Amino acid sequence: MRMLVLAGLVLALTGCGKKKPLFQGKSAEDWVKALHDTDAQVRLDAITAMGALKVKGSIPDLIAALKDGDVRVRARAAEALWSLGADAAEAAPALISLLKDPDAGIRLNAAGALGEIGEQASAAVGPLQGALRDQDVYVRAQAATSLGKFPSAASTVVPALVEALRDRAKNVRVAAIYALGELGTAARPAVPALQEASRQRDGDIRTAAASSLKAIEGER
Repeated sequence: MRMLVLAGLVLALTGCGKKKPLFQGKSAEDWVKALHDTDAQVRLDAITAMGALKVKGSIPDLIAALKDGDVRVRARAAEALWSLGADAAEAAPALISLLKDPDAGIRLNAAGALGEIGEQASAAVGPLQGALRDQDVYVRAQAATSLGKFPSAASTVVPALVEALRDRAKNVRVAAIYALGELGTAARPAVPALQEASRQRDGDIRTAAASSLKAIEGER
Protein backbone atom coordinates (compact mmCIF):
# COMPACT_ATOMS: atom_id res chain seq x y z
CA MET A 1 0.00 0.00 0.00
CA ARG A 2 2.82 2.38 0.90
CA MET A 3 4.47 1.78 -2.48
CA LEU A 4 1.21 2.60 -4.25
CA VAL A 5 0.90 5.87 -2.36
CA LEU A 6 4.49 6.81 -3.21
CA ALA A 7 3.95 5.95 -6.86
CA GLY A 8 0.86 8.15 -6.88
CA LEU A 9 2.80 11.05 -5.43
CA VAL A 10 5.52 10.71 -8.05
CA LEU A 11 2.96 10.73 -10.85
CA ALA A 12 1.26 13.75 -9.35
CA LEU A 13 4.51 15.67 -9.16
CA THR A 14 5.74 14.77 -12.63
CA GLY A 15 2.43 14.92 -14.39
CA CYS A 16 3.32 11.67 -16.13
CA GLY A 17 6.23 13.45 -17.75
CA LYS A 18 4.01 15.92 -19.64
CA LYS A 19 4.42 19.02 -17.50
CA LYS A 20 6.73 21.77 -18.69
CA PRO A 21 9.82 22.35 -16.55
CA LEU A 22 9.48 25.14 -14.04
CA PHE A 23 11.91 27.41 -12.24
CA GLN A 24 10.62 29.01 -9.05
CA GLY A 25 7.11 28.02 -10.11
CA LYS A 26 7.24 29.74 -13.51
CA SER A 27 7.53 28.27 -16.99
CA ALA A 28 10.19 29.15 -19.55
CA GLU A 29 7.63 31.24 -21.45
CA ASP A 30 6.97 33.34 -18.36
CA TRP A 31 10.68 33.90 -17.80
CA VAL A 32 11.29 34.89 -21.43
CA LYS A 33 8.72 37.66 -21.01
CA ALA A 34 10.46 38.76 -17.82
CA LEU A 35 13.70 39.25 -19.74
CA HIS A 36 12.20 42.49 -21.02
CA ASP A 37 11.01 43.82 -17.67
CA THR A 38 11.99 47.37 -16.77
CA ASP A 39 13.28 46.19 -13.37
CA ALA A 40 16.92 45.04 -13.63
CA GLN A 41 16.47 42.56 -10.77
CA VAL A 42 13.57 40.90 -12.58
CA ARG A 43 15.73 40.64 -15.70
CA LEU A 44 18.51 39.10 -13.61
CA ASP A 45 16.11 36.50 -12.20
CA ALA A 46 14.83 35.75 -15.69
CA ILE A 47 18.33 35.16 -17.02
CA THR A 48 19.11 32.87 -14.10
CA ALA A 49 15.98 30.90 -14.95
CA MET A 50 16.95 30.65 -18.61
CA GLY A 51 20.30 29.21 -17.63
CA ALA A 52 18.76 26.78 -15.17
CA LEU A 53 16.07 25.61 -17.60
CA LYS A 54 18.52 25.57 -20.53
CA VAL A 55 15.91 26.99 -22.90
CA LYS A 56 17.50 27.06 -26.35
CA GLY A 57 14.76 29.30 -27.72
CA SER A 58 15.83 32.05 -25.34
CA ILE A 59 19.26 32.47 -26.95
CA PRO A 60 18.30 35.53 -29.09
CA ASP A 61 16.94 37.21 -25.96
CA LEU A 62 20.09 36.35 -24.02
CA ILE A 63 22.22 37.78 -26.82
CA ALA A 64 20.18 40.99 -26.63
CA ALA A 65 20.74 40.99 -22.85
CA LEU A 66 24.50 41.09 -23.47
CA LYS A 67 23.95 44.76 -24.40
CA ASP A 68 21.85 45.55 -21.34
CA GLY A 69 22.68 48.81 -19.58
CA ASP A 70 23.06 47.01 -16.26
CA VAL A 71 26.48 45.38 -15.86
CA ARG A 72 24.99 42.62 -13.70
CA VAL A 73 22.51 41.70 -16.41
CA ARG A 74 25.25 41.51 -19.04
CA ALA A 75 27.38 39.30 -16.79
CA ARG A 76 24.46 37.00 -15.98
CA ALA A 77 23.50 36.71 -19.65
CA ALA A 78 27.02 35.63 -20.57
CA GLU A 79 26.95 33.14 -17.71
CA ALA A 80 23.62 31.71 -18.91
CA LEU A 81 25.01 31.31 -22.43
CA TRP A 82 28.01 29.55 -20.88
CA SER A 83 25.63 26.99 -19.36
CA LEU A 84 24.04 26.35 -22.78
CA GLY A 85 27.37 25.27 -24.28
CA ALA A 86 27.50 24.48 -27.99
CA ASP A 87 23.78 25.26 -28.35
CA ALA A 88 24.70 28.93 -27.95
CA ALA A 89 26.94 29.02 -31.04
CA GLU A 90 24.98 31.90 -32.58
CA ALA A 91 26.02 34.04 -29.61
CA ALA A 92 29.74 33.71 -30.41
CA PRO A 93 30.17 37.09 -32.19
CA ALA A 94 28.51 38.96 -29.33
CA LEU A 95 30.53 37.04 -26.74
CA ILE A 96 33.77 37.79 -28.57
CA SER A 97 33.03 41.50 -28.35
CA LEU A 98 32.55 41.13 -24.59
CA LEU A 99 36.15 40.01 -24.16
CA LYS A 100 36.88 43.76 -24.27
CA ASP A 101 34.16 44.73 -21.79
CA PRO A 102 35.34 47.03 -18.96
CA ASP A 103 33.99 44.57 -16.36
CA ALA A 104 36.28 41.62 -15.55
CA GLY A 105 33.37 39.36 -14.56
CA ILE A 106 31.77 39.84 -17.96
CA ARG A 107 35.06 39.14 -19.72
CA LEU A 108 35.50 35.96 -17.69
CA ASN A 109 31.98 34.69 -18.43
CA ALA A 110 32.38 35.49 -22.12
CA ALA A 111 35.64 33.56 -22.26
CA GLY A 112 34.02 30.61 -20.50
CA ALA A 113 31.02 30.61 -22.80
CA LEU A 114 33.20 30.70 -25.91
CA GLY A 115 35.17 27.72 -24.62
CA GLU A 116 31.99 25.71 -24.09
CA ILE A 117 30.77 26.58 -27.58
CA GLY A 118 34.11 25.25 -28.79
CA GLU A 119 35.01 24.69 -32.42
CA GLN A 120 31.81 26.35 -33.64
CA ALA A 121 33.28 29.59 -32.30
CA SER A 122 36.58 29.30 -34.17
CA ALA A 123 36.67 33.07 -34.67
CA ALA A 124 37.19 33.35 -30.91
CA VAL A 125 40.67 31.77 -30.96
CA GLY A 126 42.53 35.01 -31.68
CA PRO A 127 40.57 37.09 -29.17
CA LEU A 128 40.97 34.40 -26.50
CA GLN A 129 44.71 34.40 -27.10
CA GLY A 130 44.60 38.13 -26.58
CA ALA A 131 42.72 37.52 -23.31
CA LEU A 132 45.76 35.60 -22.06
CA ARG A 133 47.22 39.08 -21.54
CA ASP A 134 44.17 40.44 -19.72
CA GLN A 135 44.92 42.50 -16.62
CA ASP A 136 42.65 40.23 -14.54
CA VAL A 137 44.25 36.95 -13.47
CA TYR A 138 40.98 35.02 -13.49
CA VAL A 139 40.16 36.14 -17.01
CA ARG A 140 43.61 34.97 -18.13
CA ALA A 141 43.12 31.60 -16.47
CA GLN A 142 39.69 31.12 -18.06
CA ALA A 143 41.02 32.16 -21.46
CA ALA A 144 43.69 29.48 -21.14
CA THR A 145 41.12 26.85 -20.16
CA SER A 146 38.86 27.80 -23.06
CA LEU A 147 41.69 27.65 -25.60
CA GLY A 148 42.06 23.98 -24.73
CA LYS A 149 38.69 23.42 -26.46
CA PHE A 150 40.04 24.35 -29.92
CA PRO A 151 42.21 21.43 -31.12
CA SER A 152 41.74 22.39 -34.77
CA ALA A 153 43.62 25.63 -34.04
CA ALA A 154 46.45 23.91 -32.17
CA SER A 155 49.12 25.40 -34.42
CA THR A 156 48.46 28.83 -32.93
CA VAL A 157 46.92 27.85 -29.61
CA VAL A 158 49.81 25.68 -28.40
CA PRO A 159 52.48 28.43 -28.67
CA ALA A 160 50.17 30.85 -26.89
CA LEU A 161 49.56 28.40 -24.05
CA VAL A 162 53.28 27.61 -23.77
CA GLU A 163 53.89 31.33 -23.41
CA ALA A 164 51.24 31.39 -20.67
CA LEU A 165 53.35 28.91 -18.70
CA ARG A 166 55.49 31.95 -17.85
CA ASP A 167 52.56 33.90 -16.41
CA ARG A 168 53.28 35.41 -13.00
CA ALA A 169 50.07 33.89 -11.59
CA LYS A 170 50.17 30.22 -10.63
CA ASN A 171 46.50 29.56 -11.44
CA VAL A 172 47.05 30.81 -14.99
CA ARG A 173 50.04 28.52 -15.41
CA VAL A 174 48.07 25.54 -14.07
CA ALA A 175 45.14 26.34 -16.38
CA ALA A 176 47.47 26.58 -19.37
CA ILE A 177 49.08 23.24 -18.52
CA TYR A 178 45.74 21.44 -18.28
CA ALA A 179 44.53 23.15 -21.46
CA LEU A 180 47.53 21.72 -23.32
CA GLY A 181 46.51 18.30 -22.08
CA GLU A 182 42.98 18.86 -23.37
CA LEU A 183 44.42 19.38 -26.84
CA GLY A 184 45.86 15.87 -26.72
CA THR A 185 48.42 14.79 -29.28
CA ALA A 186 48.05 18.11 -31.12
CA ALA A 187 50.01 19.69 -28.25
CA ARG A 188 53.15 17.60 -28.77
CA PRO A 189 55.27 20.70 -29.50
CA ALA A 190 54.62 21.70 -25.88
CA VAL A 191 56.18 18.52 -24.44
CA PRO A 192 59.59 20.09 -23.65
CA ALA A 193 57.95 22.97 -21.78
CA LEU A 194 55.71 20.55 -19.89
CA GLN A 195 58.64 18.34 -19.00
CA GLU A 196 60.36 21.38 -17.55
CA ALA A 197 57.20 22.19 -15.57
CA SER A 198 57.08 18.63 -14.25
CA ARG A 199 60.41 19.24 -12.52
CA GLN A 200 59.29 22.32 -10.62
CA ARG A 201 59.03 22.28 -6.84
CA ASP A 202 55.36 23.26 -6.78
CA GLY A 203 53.24 20.12 -6.41
CA ASP A 204 50.22 21.53 -8.26
CA ILE A 205 52.36 22.40 -11.25
CA ARG A 206 54.04 18.99 -11.25
CA THR A 207 50.70 17.18 -11.00
CA ALA A 208 49.18 19.21 -13.83
CA ALA A 209 52.23 18.70 -16.03
CA ALA A 210 52.29 14.95 -15.43
CA SER A 211 48.59 14.67 -16.28
CA SER A 212 48.92 16.68 -19.49
CA LEU A 213 52.04 14.82 -20.61
CA LYS A 214 50.15 11.53 -20.31
CA ALA A 215 47.25 12.94 -22.32
CA ILE A 216 49.51 14.32 -25.04
CA GLU A 217 51.57 11.15 -25.29
CA GLY A 218 48.42 9.02 -25.52
CA GLU A 219 49.01 7.09 -22.33
CA ARG A 220 45.44 7.44 -21.09
